[in-house]
Amino acid sequence: MITIYENVDALGSAVAELFLEKACLAVAERGRFTVSLAGGQTPQRIYEMLAKPPYSDQIPWEGIHIYWGDERYVPADDIRSNQLMARKAFLDHVPIPQQQIHPIVCNSTPEQAAKEYEEVIASTFSEEEPQLDFIFLGLGSDGHTASLFPNTSVLQEKKHWTGHVYLPELDSHRVTLTAPLINQARTVAFLVTGDSKAQIVCEVLEGPQDHLRLPSQMITPKNGELFWFLDQGASKLLNANKK
Repeated sequence: MITIYENVDALGSAVAELFLEKACLAVAERGRFTVSLAGGQTPQRIYEMLAKPPYSDQIPWEGIHIYWGDERYVPADDIRSNQLMARKAFLDHVPIPQQQIHPIVCNSTPEQAAKEYEEVIASTFSEEEPQLDFIFLGLGSDGHTASLFPNTSVLQEKKHWTGHVYLPELDSHRVTLTAPLINQARTVAFLVTGDSKAQIVCEVLEGPQDHLRLPSQMITPKNGELFWFLDQGASKLLNANKK
């Protein structure tokens, strides 16, 4: 489902409403709501909205479990850390029990961090195939999402739920959820804003399939819902927006 909004505030309200709806439903039906967070400016604005009324007054925080879709391999207090951003914008302001917040711990090696995070996920989900309830995703200008970057070996992962990648051009190690795990989710929400993303949005959504070049095209939930939340800038090159 692709939905286009007039501005970032309207988009944010729609995402927050969907999050609230899915959270209440999951906690009522299954006793918990498992969420994977993304980095980036647009998710940050959504998190800030969720942490304030009217949403903060209605979300069943006691049942929410927090994970991350990816993390730069840096200390938790590093300004580049997705965990740090999420805590400042969101988690420090809502009453989620601390034992239900599961960051990617970067204090050994990227390989070990990925392995340990898979174990964390396995400890939460007794099912053979873990099914996160809600995954936030962004879209990079090169077509990546989470830390599934073009032409990297992690794109070939079929078995493991987590992986690691080194990006020499950025001199950056990353730990990430893999496409197989993301595609098991009940709800996946891409949040994309701004004119600078218009070309890549058009390529991912309307161009030919090329998963190695455009890893975001790999995200097609098997039994779940896929939402694309776009503002006018990000959607301006789509055929659907030219009519």
